[in-house]
Amino acid sequence: MKRSTKVISVLISVMTLSVPFISSCERVVQTVTATATSTSTTTITETSTQSVTDIVESIVITDDAGITYTFEKPVDTIVSLAPSITEIVYFVDAGDKLIGRTDYCNYPDEANSVQSIGGYYDPNLERIIVLDPDVVLADSIHVSIGAVEWLKSHGLTVIVINPIDIDGIMDDIILVGEITGNGVIAIERVASLETRIDAVADALSELADEDKPNVLHITWHAPLWTVGEGSFLDIVIDVTGGINIFSDVDGDAQVDLEQAIVRNPDIITVVSDHGSESSYYYIKAGDSPFAMTDAYKNGQIYIVDSDIVCRPGPRIVDALELYAKLLHPELFS
Repeated sequence: MKRSTKVISVLISVMTLSVPFISSCERVVQTVTATATSTSTTTITETSTQSVTDIVESIVITDDAGITYTFEKPVDTIVSLAPSITEIVYFVDAGDKLIGRTDYCNYPDEANSVQSIGGYYDPNLERIIVLDPDVVLADSIHVSIGAVEWLKSHGLTVIVINPIDIDGIMDDIILVGEITGNGVIAIERVASLETRIDAVADALSELADEDKPNVLHITWHAPLWTVGEGSFLDIVIDVTGGINIFSDVDGDAQVDLEQAIVRNPDIITVVSDHGSESSYYYIKAGDSPFAMTDAYKNGQIYIVDSDIVCRPGPRIVDALELYAKLLHPELFS
C-alpha cells in the first residue's frame, strides 16, 4: 500500500562523552567548572566536559492537494471542517486537540461537546480565525468554495484531506496521526483496519462473476439520485462482490427512474439521512415504481446509515463489512 506521508519522530537525548557520538545529530559541547575548597590553603579547580546531543527532527507531510508542510513539533489545536475528518482525529486519539468542528460532526459522541464552527458547506470562517488553531483540516469541498484559500490568506495552515480510495483513507489516517504526535497509534490502527479488509477480500476471493448481484444505491428518491464511478459507495459495492448498475455515471448523480427499473437491480440499498427514512419507505411502498424489479420481489431492499457508508474515514471498513453481509449472507455469518 502506498504511503504518502513520512513517519518522522521528535527525539531529544542527552549523552555524555562516554557514549559514541551519532553523526546525524547536532553536537553541543558544554563545559562545566566545579570548584572544591579543601581545608588546606590549596584550592583545586576541576574542569569537566559534557556533551549534550540534541536530535530535533521535523514532521514533514504532503496533503491530498499535493502541498508539503513542515512542523517543528506536533500540533496542539485543530479545527475540522468535515465529519469524516473529525472521525479520523478521534480515531488516532487526538480528540483532545480538537477545538472546532462542524454541525454535522456527530461521531464519536465526544465530538458533540466541541465548539461548532458552522455547517459543512458554509463554515463560519471568521469564527475559525478567532479560534486560531495550529492547523485546519479541510476537504475538497472547502477548496471548491474558496474557504481553504481564504483561511490561508489570513495566515492559517490548512491541510486538505481528500482521499480518492480506501488506500487514500488509510494514508490520511496516518497523516493525521503524524501531525498530532500519534503516528505509532495511527499505524497500529490502520494495520487493524487492513486486517479486517483482508478478511472480507479472502471470503470473497473465489466468488464467480455470475454470483455478483446487481446493486442500486439510492441517496434520494425524488428525483432519483445514486452513486457512480469515483464514489466511495461504488468502491464498496465493487470490493464486496457486487455490480453497481450505475457505474457508468460519475460520482453522485441524478439518474432516470425508468433506467433504474430497466437495469433491474437484485439488491437496493437506501441511505437514511440524519434520521430521515422517507426514501426507504417510498421504495418499499405498495405502489413503488420498483415493484417490478427483482430486488422488490425478493425483499432485497435495505436501509443503511449514511454516516457509516458515505464518510471517507475509518468507518469505511464498517461499510465494507456491512455490504459484504448484505450482498453475500451465505459467506458471512
